Amino acid sequence: MRSRRQAHRRSRVPLIVTIIIAVVVIAIGSFLLVRGSIGGWFSLANKPGGSATEAPAYTLPIAEKDGIKRTSAVVGEQLATYDGKSWQPSFWAGMNLGATTPGHYPGELSPTKEDYLRWFPEMKAMNIRVLRIYTILPPYFYEALQEFNATQKEPLYLMQGVWSPEEELIGEDGKGRDAYTPEITAAFKQEIQDAVGAIHGKVTIADKQGHAHGTFTADVSPYLLGWVVGTEWYPFAVDVTDKAHPNQPPYKGKYFSAASDATAFESWVASMLDVAAEADMKYGWQHPMSFTNWVTTDPLSHPNEPLEQEDLVSVDPMNIQPVKDSWTAGYFSSYHIYPYYPDLLRQQPEYKTFKKADGTSSAYAGYLNAMRKHHKGIPLIVAEYGMPSSRGMAHYGPNGRNQGMHTEQEQGTLDAGLLKDIYDEGLDGALLFEWQDEWFKFTWNTIDMEPADRRAMWRNRLTNEEHFGVIAVEPDASVDDMIHLDGKTEDWAKRPDVATTDYPDMTMQMSHDAANLYVKLEKKNGNWDLDKDQLYVGFQTTGDGSVTADKAPAITFPGPIGFLLSIGEASDKGGHIYINSAYDQHTYLYGYSRKEIPYDAKYADGTKGYFLPWKLALNRQLYLPQTKVTMPFEELEVGKLHYGINDPNSPDFNNLSDFYVKDNVIEMAIPWMLLGFMDPSSHMAWENPYKAKGIAPQTVDAVKASPVVVAKSSSATAQAPQFGSYTWQSWNEPVTHERKKKSYDILQKAFAEYAEPAKKND
Repeated sequence: MRSRRQAHRRSRVPLIVTIIIAVVVIAIGSFLLVRGSIGGWFSLANKPGGSATEAPAYTLPIAEKDGIKRTSAVVGEQLATYDGKSWQPSFWAGMNLGATTPGHYPGELSPTKEDYLRWFPEMKAMNIRVLRIYTILPPYFYEALQEFNATQKEPLYLMQGVWSPEEELIGEDGKGRDAYTPEITAAFKQEIQDAVGAIHGKVTIADKQGHAHGTFTADVSPYLLGWVVGTEWYPFAVDVTDKAHPNQPPYKGKYFSAASDATAFESWVASMLDVAAEADMKYGWQHPMSFTNWVTTDPLSHPNEPLEQEDLVSVDPMNIQPVKDSWTAGYFSSYHIYPYYPDLLRQQPEYKTFKKADGTSSAYAGYLNAMRKHHKGIPLIVAEYGMPSSRGMAHYGPNGRNQGMHTEQEQGTLDAGLLKDIYDEGLDGALLFEWQDEWFKFTWNTIDMEPADRRAMWRNRLTNEEHFGVIAVEPDASVDDMIHLDGKTEDWAKRPDVATTDYPDMTMQMSHDAANLYVKLEKKNGNWDLDKDQLYVGFQTTGDGSVTADKAPAITFPGPIGFLLSIGEASDKGGHIYINSAYDQHTYLYGYSRKEIPYDAKYADGTKGYFLPWKLALNRQLYLPQTKVTMPFEELEVGKLHYGINDPNSPDFNNLSDFYVKDNVIEMAIPWMLLGFMDPSSHMAWENPYKAKGIAPQTVDAVKASPVVVAKSSSATAQAPQFGSYTWQSWNEPVTHERKKKSYDILQKAFAEYAEPAKKND
């Protein structure tokens, strides 16, 4: 491995800087290409919208031979770029970019040109060298990239994805469809051809819902590092295709072919790569080619994987090859590889016991090592990896790499560790998922509690998929407009939507944003002492519940409550939110309905006052076929509250914070879903699942809260005071702002190790 990495140390020849004098500019929107005997230079001085007064444009050298242009190519097992004299291979550290902003879904393509022109410099400052997008974006994305790169001596390279007909391949019944179905193949071919036309700035795409459209004029082909064709292949579609064509002859194309033992699906993929190559050649260009793949359809065998579909079929990049002498840009493999799913990544014995070169254990590195060995001879890129800085979690992972419940600092450290594993095991690039948080995302253990048509309107702190970004996208117009858990009250004083309820011993205020319901309790005499006192807050949302709670003995609330907040149970200032047993979706689904966890019939009666820990499922009981071990049902008490400050400007900032105590003030930021909300933007909560026979929505007019403090030394009964009530206006367009997470600086330093081909930590 070391000899491979020593190749990275070759000195870099700087890109030549060409200053285009204003008098040379003849026509806005044209390109200046001065050809030489061994190559050329691509200049953006005359980019669309350019002017004679703009800063000098930088140029990229182009290798041109036999009428074919290239700025990137596969050299050995690495992707390389041309410096005007030779090809410079390097490890590529980059970033994935989503296609949406809060309040919108990906098909709306809501980011603006101004967004991209703001993000690109931040990406470069983070030492990101290549940006991967999943599908064709609007013309102004390519215009923005062209304009930005004209100002950069070292450009921001692009990995262009091509979205496959994913829904059609899955099928309405979820059983998968044959990829050779004419309409599926035709749609994919058209998408490929449109994507190639967009890169070269020579296509007009008709308006179609959910797709980018318009006239594409910005030629960004010199910045294209490679193609990533397709999406994560649905295993049942692969299986259906292979079984439908058992004697499919291997595809033989002009630029790409399938090996003699290729499956029918692999031959179909080869044919799609051939379509992309032919379209690229139409413009006289070649760029390295790959297709999207993931662990579920990798070519390795995993006999200890508990779920059949996760190791059902293989789509092997090694069964596809470029045609020698026809496709000189080369071919590489790209995979989405996360450390926590599928379960084989933490249960396959050889991965669990794998030792890195430094002697430490890493199941993730073990898998990468096996993948590198299989893909001998071609570059292997991890096109997606990453960790979420979410309040919720979806899976446990080995080495503490869980799918959620991480601070932003932990996110950065864990992402940097994954990056190092990828590099150390000899892979050739790592593209982090993702640039900005996306609110429309969902995950398996919260999806049933979020209406699909409203997810983008609010920030669900319990859905880990919404928090993978290194750029936080948060409620309110700025950080200064948010309520911060810090013991200070100035932020409350300036909010227009605060509801105040006065009690004899304290004042309660409530407010909200698109992520949390906020509660502030301010004692009138003395300070809070949670070593001596226990605080309870009963919450009423739907009107159902009980006036007593077994977790708050001897207390009677003024009306039925569905949720109980309790702070002061331990000396570490711990806290919990408990849920009325009849309202608890977790016990209903996995206890009453599926009988996978212990269940008591008394839980169905919400009036009895049984309150349960608020939990999320992480894994159902699974049998490991190789080691013959049964994995128990895994769950997480997500209602356990986190003490801390949530002000990003504080040195003690913790994004997981739920409450903070200082002197006579307690502040709480309660994630909406912990109070049973499916969509706070439309006042939608779920109703009693036993009555609804499932998770069903109902409208909630207000949240009511009753706080009560009892001495821990007392066993006397207590009557909680009247409810304070909080109402808010519905919204259809959330107000948001962006903020660099604490992971940004950590990853900026990590990416710096890979910022230049000659700057490696061998």
